[in-house]
Amino acid sequence: MRGHILIVEDDDLLRDLTAESLTSLYAQQVTVCANADEALCLLSEGLHAALVFTDIHMPGALDGLDLAREIWTRWPEVPVILTSGHAVVPVNALPANAVFLPKPWTIADLAQLISKLLPDRDRLG
Repeated sequence: MRGHILIVEDDDLLRDLTAESLTSLYAQQVTVCANADEALCLLSEGLHAALVFTDIHMPGALDGLDLAREIWTRWPEVPVILTSGHAVVPVNALPANAVFLPKPWTIADLAQLISKLLPDRDRLG
């Protein structure tokens, strides 16, 4: 299936609320993962992500920044939004199709970034 928004967040409540909100806003497939290891496995198995939204600090072998680096290497066309309440990623450390969104954020903040990274909504379909 094409056009998934992949949400990678270890906080159950935040992950579920974000998924519900993005499904409502974009009426499209949203896939959720509780950690970066699970997300990388899904991507490696062929999940087509139109966009990945990932927390940075999570349990597992990989954190969100490790996941983002792997995406930039293997799927450089996939935009990535990184988020954290504890870390800051310098803008000059990110590729052109990546942004950092500090916590706390609102769904409106996230939707604005998604629109910026995916101006052609057909990529979501």
